[in-house]
Amino acid sequence: MIDGRLDDEVWRTATVITELVQQAPLDGAPATEETEVYLAYDSDHLYFGFYLHYTDPGIMRANRVDRDRAWQDDIVTVYLDTFMSQQRCYDFDANAYNVQGDGIINAGGFGGGDGGGNAIPNPDRSWDTLFYSGAEIVEDGYTAEMAIPFKSFRYPEQPAGTPHRWGFQLVREIKAKNAENAVWAPMSRDVSGFMAQMGVLEGMTDLSTSRNLEILPTFTAIKFGSRDDTTGGFVDQGTTPEAGVNLKYGITSNLTADLAFNPDFSQIESDLAQIDVNQRFPLFFSELRPFFLEGQEIFDFTSPVNLVHTRTIVDPNVGGKLTGKVGRTTLGILVADDEAPGKRDNPFDPGFGQSAQVLIGRARYDLYAESHIGAIVTDREFLDGYSRVGGVDGQFRLRQTSRFNFVAVQSTHRDEAGHERSGPMGGALIQHNSRNLSAQSFVGIVDPDFRTDVGFVRRVDQRLGGVSVGYRWWPEHWLISWGPQVNYQLSYNHDGIREDESRAVGLNLQFAKNIGLNVNANRLLERFGGIDFHRTNYNVFSNVNTSRLFGFGAGANWGDQIFYDPANPYLGRGSGIRLFRQPPALPASVVADQHEHQPLYRRPRGRRRGVQRQAVPRAQHLHVHRPAADPEHHRVQLLREDDRAQRLGHLSDQCLDRVLRRLRRSLPAARAVVRRVLSGYRVPADEPRVLHEAAVSIPVLVSVQRIEEGVQDHGGDDVRETGQTA
Repeated sequence: MIDGRLDDEVWRTATVITELVQQAPLDGAPATEETEVYLAYDSDHLYFGFYLHYTDPGIMRANRVDRDRAWQDDIVTVYLDTFMSQQRCYDFDANAYNVQGDGIINAGGFGGGDGGGNAIPNPDRSWDTLFYSGAEIVEDGYTAEMAIPFKSFRYPEQPAGTPHRWGFQLVREIKAKNAENAVWAPMSRDVSGFMAQMGVLEGMTDLSTSRNLEILPTFTAIKFGSRDDTTGGFVDQGTTPEAGVNLKYGITSNLTADLAFNPDFSQIESDLAQIDVNQRFPLFFSELRPFFLEGQEIFDFTSPVNLVHTRTIVDPNVGGKLTGKVGRTTLGILVADDEAPGKRDNPFDPGFGQSAQVLIGRARYDLYAESHIGAIVTDREFLDGYSRVGGVDGQFRLRQTSRFNFVAVQSTHRDEAGHERSGPMGGALIQHNSRNLSAQSFVGIVDPDFRTDVGFVRRVDQRLGGVSVGYRWWPEHWLISWGPQVNYQLSYNHDGIREDESRAVGLNLQFAKNIGLNVNANRLLERFGGIDFHRTNYNVFSNVNTSRLFGFGAGANWGDQIFYDPANPYLGRGSGIRLFRQPPALPASVVADQHEHQPLYRRPRGRRRGVQRQAVPRAQHLHVHRPAADPEHHRVQLLREDDRAQRLGHLSDQCLDRVLRRLRRSLPAARAVVRRVLSGYRVPADEPRVLHEAAVSIPVLVSVQRIEEGVQDHGGDDVRETGQTA
C-alpha cells in the first residue's frame, strides 16, 4: 500500500541505506540529519521507502504546490541511469505533502541538462510519466514511499536470470541548512559531471516483459449557425464532429512508438505570456504537447541554433514517432503531416487545403562516459518548396573536469516564391569545471543564407565567440563560498561589422542562512538602427531565503540604457531599484501580483563636442502595474514608443498617484482580493481614465526605473538593423 507509512512487511527485509554525505554546502562532510532509505522490487515495480529525520522539525519546508514545482521545498530524489551510459538519467522526487516531480537529465544538453558542471543539475521537467507515491508528516520529520513501474521508463533488456546494473543516486535536500544536499554516492567538486559520480544499483533479475500502452481518445463537435442577411433569420449550419486519438506503445523495454491521428491538444496548459517589446527577434515558446514531448531530449544538443523545434508543426493531421536506444545507438524518428500551412483564406491560392510533410531523424552513438557522436536530418516539404538540414555533432569528455562539443550542419532552402538559399551553421565549445576554476570558450557561425523551417533561429548572419573564467574559494563557514567571474563575448556579421560586444566583471558571494550577494559591472556595445551604442551598466542584487514561508530580494541598477525607437534611438542614463517577495506556497493556479513602476524622462539637450542631439518632447512618466497569473513568466517592460501617447499620455500624475496609494494599502493583505490597477489598455481621448478589476495577491515585484536622455557619438553608416537578444 503506497500511503507513505513504513508499516508494510516488505520494509522489514528490504535493503537499507543510512549513510549519506554532503554534496553542498560542505563537500564530503557527513549529512547533518539522519536518513533511512529502503529499497525493494518485484517484476513490475521498483519500490523506495524513506524516513527523513529532523532534530528540529520546525525547519522542514513543505508546501502544497503543483506537480514539478516543489523545488523550494525539502525533497528526496531518486536518479536512475538505466543504461549505465552516463548520457541520460531519470529523476523521481516528492516532498512531505507528496507533491510529485519527475524529469530527464541529458549530459551536456539543453533543457536543464548536466552541462558538464560539478553540481546537481536541474532536470527537464517537461517529461512526465506515471509513478505512485505517498507521504506523511510525523513527529520528527516525514516518511514517504514510491513505486516506480518499470514500464514508465526505458532500460535495456536482459536474459532471464541476468542481473541489471543501473547508475543510481539518492539526494536529500534540506533548504534551511544552507541549502544542504545529502547524497548517497559521494560527489567531489574536483570531478565535472553528475552522472559520472553515480553509484550502482544491481541485482534485479527477471523484470516483467509487459509493455506500456497508453490511449488518449478525443471527440469534439461544434454546432453553429449564421444570420441570413436577406431574410434576417437564423440559419442552422449543422454540426461538425471530429475525432482523434494518441497512442503510445512500448515495443521493447528500450523502444517506444507514438502515433497521433487528428490529435486534439486542448487538454494541455496555455502558453506562458510573453511581452514583445522591441520586436527584433522572434519569441520562443516551449513545447507542451504530449505527443511531441516523448523522447524530445534525443533531439537536444549543444548548438548555436535549435535545429528541432516541434512547435513549427502546428496542426498535425497524422504523426508518428519512434524513440529509444538499441545497444549504444540512440534513435529518434518523427514524421508528421501538418495541415496548418494550407489553412488560407483564398481558395484560389495554390497552397489552399494543402499540407506540409515533415521528417526529423536523429542518431547518436555512445563512445564512452559522457561522450558521443551524432547525426541529424530534418526536412519539411510544402508545394514546390522545401527546407532541409543535415549535419553531425559530438561531445567528448577530455578529462575528469573538461569536455568538448562541436556541431556542423548545412541547410538548403526554397520558399514558395522559388527563392533558393544554402548556408552552413556550426560551433564549438570547450568547458572546464573543477573545485575552484571554471572556464569555457566558444565560437560559432550562422551563415546569412542559413534557414530552417523545422528549428528555431533567433538570428542569422553571425560570427560569434566568447570566453568566461571564474574562480571560487570555499572557506565553508559563515561565508560558504565567494569568487570573481569575467566574461567576454563578441559578435560580427559576415560583412565584418561588429554588432555586439560585452565585457563583464562580477563578484558572487554565498553566505550562511541562504543569503546571496551578486555585484556586476558590464561594458557593452550594441548596434541598433545602424548606430553603435556604447554603454556601461552596474548591478547589485541580494537574495535571502531564510524562512520556509517566503523569500525576498533587493537590488539596484544604474548606468546607460538604449531607447529602442527605430526612427530616433538614443542612449540615456537609467537607474532603478528592484524589490521581490516570493512565497513558495503559491501554486501556479493562484493569481499573483507583480508591479513595476518606471518613470521615463525625456529631456531636450544642447550641443556637446559638436554632436547635435535631436529635440525630444517634454518629460513623460510611464507607470506600469500588471497583474500576473504566474510570477515566473511575467516580465513587465516598457511599452513601445508608438503606443505610449495613446495609452498613457493624457493620464494625470494625480490619477496615477491615487492608484499607487490604493495598491500600497492593499498589498499587506494575506488573501486575494479585488484590486484596482492601471490597465494599460488604450484610453479614448474623451475618457479621463480606465481602471479594470483584477484579482491579485502576493508575491510582489516592485521596480522603479528612471531613464534620462544622454549623449551618444556615432557615425552615419547605412547598415542593416541588428541587435542582441531582447
